[in-house]
Amino acid sequence: MFLRLSLALLALPALLLTAAPHAEAAELCNETSYIVEAAAGWPVEGGVAIEGWTRLRPGDCATVASDVDLDGDQPIFFYAKSSIAYLGGVREWRGTIPLCVDEADFEVVANTRCSSLGMASRDFFIREGEDRERTVLVEPVNFASRATVAGIQRLLQSGGYPVNAVDGLDGRSTRLAVSNFLRDAGLTSRPNDDALIDALESHALGRNAASGLTMCNEADGDIAVAIGHQVGSIWQSRGWWRIHAGECARVLATRLATDNAFYYAERINTGTRRGLTEGRESFCTAPARFVAEGRGDCPDRGYTAANFRRITEPSEGGVRITLDEGDFRRP
Repeated sequence: MFLRLSLALLALPALLLTAAPHAEAAELCNETSYIVEAAAGWPVEGGVAIEGWTRLRPGDCATVASDVDLDGDQPIFFYAKSSIAYLGGVREWRGTIPLCVDEADFEVVANTRCSSLGMASRDFFIREGEDRERTVLVEPVNFASRATVAGIQRLLQSGGYPVNAVDGLDGRSTRLAVSNFLRDAGLTSRPNDDALIDALESHALGRNAASGLTMCNEADGDIAVAIGHQVGSIWQSRGWWRIHAGECARVLATRLATDNAFYYAERINTGTRRGLTEGRESFCTAPARFVAEGRGDCPDRGYTAANFRRITEPSEGGVRITLDEGDFRRP
């Protein structure tokens, strides 16, 4: 049985949920090209038991929510996010159920009052009935058994080693990029796939740590963020990242200069979305998840034109921008 969920916050990969009959424990599998960290929750007396993080390399599966009786009727809630190593920011797999998470590994019984526990709120998706037995995370491209190779390719890209495509096919450009990485890392032989993925992630984390655009939300409620930047010779805008009040998100990991990156945001949870003020650079946006190439003729192409702000002066290729209520148009 297959079920595809449509997620509300865009800039997210797709989510494929599958059920396997007669499973003895809940299983979570990662068929994406990203290393992901997952949290799981289930109802207990006094709230919801939530635990995280389970790290899954591309192609990995793990047993989760081991305290859930699959013969009963307890639902299981899941939230997953990618490693911060990747260019383009963190990806999320989520739904509409707000539950609490922490930055480090955690186990907690909580309700939705996360801030009182010093925790953040994230929107989990729900699995019920037989669907609890096996859950598979995917992207719009379903890599399936090719996820491990796709994961190596994406980490090579994020680490500065070009490959022709993230397609899960171990072709010549992928093998050459791996060889170049091993040479630069001082490794005399190719490790197994797990060790190679871990080494590539460590390299990408170090390379990209200071780069990119981090957006922080000091408004009274959630904001949705879009970015505009140059990809080669083409201008591109995309969104949205939903950022809860009091939290930050790294939305772009590319090395930045003041002339190649812009941002836009809307204040949500207010009845009517309120746009950012004082933007001077026009880019295309859409109400839902979008990637738009080019900056002109937005209405003719089915988009809405919005005025983006230029980023402030980066330091070592990175910048951190904080928005508050005063940055948005009044109701």
